[in-house]
Amino acid sequence: MDILPSILVKTKEELAEKVRQLEPHFERAHLDIADGIFVPNTTIDTLGELETSLDFRVHLMVSKPENHLVKWADVATSITFHVEATQKHQEVIDMIECEVGIALNPKTEWKTIEPWVNLVDFVHFMTVEPGFYGGMFLPEVVEKIKDFHFYYPDMQIVADGGISPENIGILEEAGVNESVIGSRIDQFHV
Repeated sequence: MDILPSILVKTKEELAEKVRQLEPHFERAHLDIADGIFVPNTTIDTLGELETSLDFRVHLMVSKPENHLVKWADVATSITFHVEATQKHQEVIDMIECEVGIALNPKTEWKTIEPWVNLVDFVHFMTVEPGFYGGMFLPEVVEKIKDFHFYYPDMQIVADGGISPENIGILEEAGVNESVIGSRIDQFHV
């Protein structure tokens, strides 16, 4: 299973420090973007002048992602948006010119993404309530992932939140290909 370190920061200074820590160990990182509307937290809304060798998978935890895509089009190698955050799913998918991921919050049934599942590159399951580092892993999401994987065995599956060395194995068994890890990244000896 691939491990992708998560970056969730409020300032450009925090971003620069986190990138400096990750660059020697990773080629890419998961960059969480929060607007204070879709999730209660807020983060940076641009990379600014940051120069880095990291590729970014940008995770838009924002209301109306269609209004945010232009900010990230030139810096992202993939963009993930939440099914719950827009009514313009097809428009968002069509606007993204890199890899596309569609994310589901823990309480959202995976069947809500069926109209678009064959139009995206991966499905992103939140295994915590989104918005902050250090959330509690929600084991009930594992069953949802298993069920989705049964129906879509070839789809890349990403799990995000509360992942530790103790629970990463059950995610892999459920069909997860990639785990996004934030506050516990140091526990994975990378």
